[in-house]
Amino acid sequence: MIKKLLTLCTVFLVVCLHASAQEEFWRKPGQLKANLSLLGVNANYELRLLKYSTLNLEAKIDMGLLFRSSGDYGNEWDFLACPVFSAEFRQYYGIAHRAGRNRRIDNNAGNFFSITGGYMGQPLISTKDYYSASSAFFTPAWGMQRSWGRRFSFEGRFGLTFFPKEYADVVQPSIRINFGYIIL
Repeated sequence: MIKKLLTLCTVFLVVCLHASAQEEFWRKPGQLKANLSLLGVNANYELRLLKYSTLNLEAKIDMGLLFRSSGDYGNEWDFLACPVFSAEFRQYYGIAHRAGRNRRIDNNAGNFFSITGGYMGQPLISTKDYYSASSAFFTPAWGMQRSWGRRFSFEGRFGLTFFPKEYADVVQPSIRINFGYIIL
């Protein structure tokens, strides 16, 4: 499974770098944001690495509802909140096209491909005491970031999250919608 993920990442990175090879515009060298998402809060710092590439470092509290249907515990709902720390490589594309059509490119507004790796810690709050969520994860995704005014932004990201486990790998869809305030 690890070899397949590394191959997928390599192909993904080559496609991303090729997609932005002919563009000439760039926006901000770095920005600090506080975000409110549908299922949590976070703070992130997006640092420019290459012409159209950034590293997005993030700390957040993710919240969620789980439904369990198992023989041991029966059918139950569980609410939990977990700390999450991640680093995301973003490759932006279509910046010259956006600028040519008089669309906003300030505050890193644009479409991107990303690869995220991180760690989800033990639940801070959980309605059931049997749940253990501590795990590393990996997420390839497509996303977009848009500016609203000078200080507000919207971000949407869609992908698949892989949780490598000792005996079985877990894959689940990843959807993130953030409304942010740009601090720096």
